[in-house]
Amino acid sequence: MPLVQRCKEIAALIDESSTTELQHVFPILIDSLFGITDNVGWGLHSITFKKNPLEYEILCNFLNPQGPVFFLCYKLLPDCYVKYNFPVSYLPVKIRSMLEEGVIPPFYLDKIRDDQGTRAVSVLNMNPFEYYIIHFAYHLTNPWLQVQQQENVWINWETVYVQLAHCYLYHFLPRDNSPVLPIIGPYIRKTPQRKLVQSPETKRLQTPRLLRTSILSPGSPNSASAVPQQQCLPQVWRSETVVQVFLDFWLEYTEEDQLNTRLGTSYSASVPRRHSIHSGEHIRLVRAFIKTLHEFANSATGDKSAMDELKRIILPSVQGKIYTFLRKAIHHWPLDSSFRLILEAWLSFIQPWRYFPGISYTKEGKSEEEERGKIHDVFRWMHFVANNLLAYTAIFQQLLPRFMRTDLVAPKNALMLFRVTKVFSQPHLAKMICEVESHMDDVGLSRSRVSTNQWVSNVRQQILDLEGPTYQYVPMFSMATVSQVVCLLSTIKQAHLTATSLIDALEKKRQNRKLFLTIWEFFNGEDYSSDDISIDERRRVPVYLANAQQQLIEIFEINVEDIPQVAIEADQEYHDSILSTSFCHQSQMDSSLDTSKPGVFVPIQKDRQTCQYIEYMGDPELQPVRYNECAFLVRILYKLCTYINQKYRHKISTMYNQRGFVGSVCRQILQPPTKVVKLPKRTSNGFSNGYEERIPPRLSLRPLADYGLLLSLALGMFIAWVINYGCFAFLGFIFCIWFVYVIIRATLEPWITWRRSSTRHNATSFSIN
Repeated sequence: MPLVQRCKEIAALIDESSTTELQHVFPILIDSLFGITDNVGWGLHSITFKKNPLEYEILCNFLNPQGPVFFLCYKLLPDCYVKYNFPVSYLPVKIRSMLEEGVIPPFYLDKIRDDQGTRAVSVLNMNPFEYYIIHFAYHLTNPWLQVQQQENVWINWETVYVQLAHCYLYHFLPRDNSPVLPIIGPYIRKTPQRKLVQSPETKRLQTPRLLRTSILSPGSPNSASAVPQQQCLPQVWRSETVVQVFLDFWLEYTEEDQLNTRLGTSYSASVPRRHSIHSGEHIRLVRAFIKTLHEFANSATGDKSAMDELKRIILPSVQGKIYTFLRKAIHHWPLDSSFRLILEAWLSFIQPWRYFPGISYTKEGKSEEEERGKIHDVFRWMHFVANNLLAYTAIFQQLLPRFMRTDLVAPKNALMLFRVTKVFSQPHLAKMICEVESHMDDVGLSRSRVSTNQWVSNVRQQILDLEGPTYQYVPMFSMATVSQVVCLLSTIKQAHLTATSLIDALEKKRQNRKLFLTIWEFFNGEDYSSDDISIDERRRVPVYLANAQQQLIEIFEINVEDIPQVAIEADQEYHDSILSTSFCHQSQMDSSLDTSKPGVFVPIQKDRQTCQYIEYMGDPELQPVRYNECAFLVRILYKLCTYINQKYRHKISTMYNQRGFVGSVCRQILQPPTKVVKLPKRTSNGFSNGYEERIPPRLSLRPLADYGLLLSLALGMFIAWVINYGCFAFLGFIFCIWFVYVIIRATLEPWITWRRSSTRHNATSFSIN
């Protein structure tokens, strides 16, 4: 059925059917919904509000936390014997390797089922709610989707999946101290008697159970604490499941060289290998997950409830895995503008005070954003900074060489550097980091502070757990780090000079442009410079770099006199490359080009040549819409011409080849026959052969979509209207002039043809002699 009708039919089925019938329907529905093995399911990653508004709304209502699917989960939940198997081969690599080694994370302890033959863990036995949530989390990391993904993963993020993920986070991690709806009765987990094996190196598991066993596990019927435990359990187990599953599936980052060593051969052939670089959709959801965790933890009230206990220990339980994910992702991320995605996730993690609900903000101008980023209570956040010291210092030191290798003249890269320095330059943060570092053994800091050593043991244990015993911690305010910052300041200064000179050159070039280009930019609302970056964006770069330079000096208390006064000049080679690229774009607009062979200038790096004209060898009517053409008119006129050419193709060909005056007129109006080159294409049997195809004479109205022609006609109609001549009379006058022009060319065609043939004959005779 179509998606809209399908959701309505299934919702009615869930509402009317019995539990016995629905328990067999549920796994079939989940498999169809998420496309577990080799398909994309119902298109949660491809349906967007802009492209498919009706399907988007229907799916969001169908899968929201109080929709039909969750109603089905809660309908099946009271029967503790209704369980569904989730294959272990779909689990993250780290969880699988731990299960192979016999180290079972507490969250999975009551869910594992062994293969009767091999005694190895084969499936997880889960209740309907857990079964749905784990399939939803796996849908983001499903390697089959990466194999079949066709759209650009960097822009495909306003999808149904993203919307549902936000809904689940906000619903199951409430920030207003409200209970998770619907309120359900006690759910009893039957934990099998199984010995938990732990090796010395894996004593501290990265996937601990969030809450204490005394709260989550129901006691024996004779236990005095059985009643309060049964009352607490329904409040938190759904929230704990969502956090734990999202944490394990979304924040796993395993390098390529560790896949073979950590993953057993039993699972390696069952699913495709995932890419080590995550999609933009994935990183955006990681950031939303981090922000929701901050908001959830900051809403604790201290009322001693199970939900409040979860809020209190949620961040200490997950912060290690978040740090590991961010550090590895930053290390492997390519040097391009998409790095801002992982950078924003990191900045959200190290600024929990931005998501504190106790401060009211105004919505006037920029005051809200500036006020939200400030630390208002140093003592409240000191504990978080101490427990996550590596997230501040180690990742900042990791970014320093990266920014020195990045093109800081590009607006997006300059903005990223400015955002990092702005966060670390806010009041109290640098002092808090220095306060924690000052109590570590033999750090050699120049900024010593007198305080208790309450964080020393926490910091040491954090470094040992996250980086290992061989890791050598380098303090953020040590001389080694300061020297790196000084080198970065030199890079920033050179980028600032290059950006300033580039703006001056582009401004001069803009002033020398033709009048037509200026009018065209005015009507299109675009400030064209080069490589799709406007001059207004270029103007912001020196401001970002100047502010970042000043903030770094203030953070590390660097004296300007201590910076080596090296002669720094603008990067002239980079400056010239940008201008030459702009020249290629400008050459595209030059009217002296031969438009009979449509093509485009592309930047290249070959000797001293910076751009080359590449011809378009396909059907001229199907070439991409150019900058000076109206896309809407191009498509409409193409459909009209295609209809006329197909219906009257024989008559058009006959008239074009007709001798006499009528044939000459037709040859002035119609496009001549054209040879189109069909390039070889890759097939299952190799490459197909290339060939040439002849396109017969045809009518083409594409020139009417040219902005220059449209602008001239509009200007002429305006003048005709001002002088009371009439717009239709003007168009009729233009048509008469065009018709007279066609008649003159048709009359002169025999003489022009004779002139060309004689010239060609003389050239041939000259070459023979």
